[in-house]
Amino acid sequence: MKNLIQDTIDKIERQHITPEPGWKYLMKNYSLWLLFAIVSILAALSFSVVFDNAENLDWDLYQFMHQGRFSYFLSIIPYFWITLVVAFLVAALFEIRKTETGYRYSWSKILLITMGSIAIFGLFVSFLGFGGKLNSKLNKEIPFYRQHMMITKESQWMQPSKGFLAGTIISVAKNKLEIKDLNDKRWDVSIDDKTLIRPSANIYQNEMIKIIGEKKGEDNFKAQEIRPWTGKGMGNGQNGGSLDGSGNRGGMMQGK
Repeated sequence: MKNLIQDTIDKIERQHITPEPGWKYLMKNYSLWLLFAIVSILAALSFSVVFDNAENLDWDLYQFMHQGRFSYFLSIIPYFWITLVVAFLVAALFEIRKTETGYRYSWSKILLITMGSIAIFGLFVSFLGFGGKLNSKLNKEIPFYRQHMMITKESQWMQPSKGFLAGTIISVAKNKLEIKDLNDKRWDVSIDDKTLIRPSANIYQNEMIKIIGEKKGEDNFKAQEIRPWTGKGMGNGQNGGSLDGSGNRGGMMQGK
């Protein structure tokens, strides 16, 4: 024991070790917690984008593309944001482990607490709308993001050659709609008695809709199903009769 104490004293003298001021210790500890908070917030924000995107996508379109459910699921997963969530999660784990009390907890407990905190805060951020706003901003301002890094509701429904079209109704006529799609192109959309109009889909001027059907020409599209832009419009309602000259269909009238 005496030798250990003497060896320690000799080491302190040899290496000129001096006590650090208390403020340095506090600064280091607070810095670690601040870094952990920043990384956790970034992870939560990324999680909110993933949640918002998943909530807005139509996950049932695989059946119209003659594609398996699992392969379709893999094709629309937001890999970019999931990678960010995982990266920030790992960074947060290591930062909390470096804190004063981090060593007391096992990796599994730290992982569970960190994941839970990120998920809860991420959902809160998503409900406030920040996830959707960030995703929309990146989608509008960064073409590479829109084309290669993220499947959004907009890109999902702007595939006329594959049978998916979305836009705003300009006019309603007998068995025909004129719409302006998300790229400001005008389309004539034909409707017949077999066209399924979901209960929440309002066939009025200035209403946004999503259409499943078939491209028939450069600016012509035949509708098999019409959904509201928000949600899928599922319910017990069935498609109504043909549009008449006044634009009526199943009790829905053309907007003035």
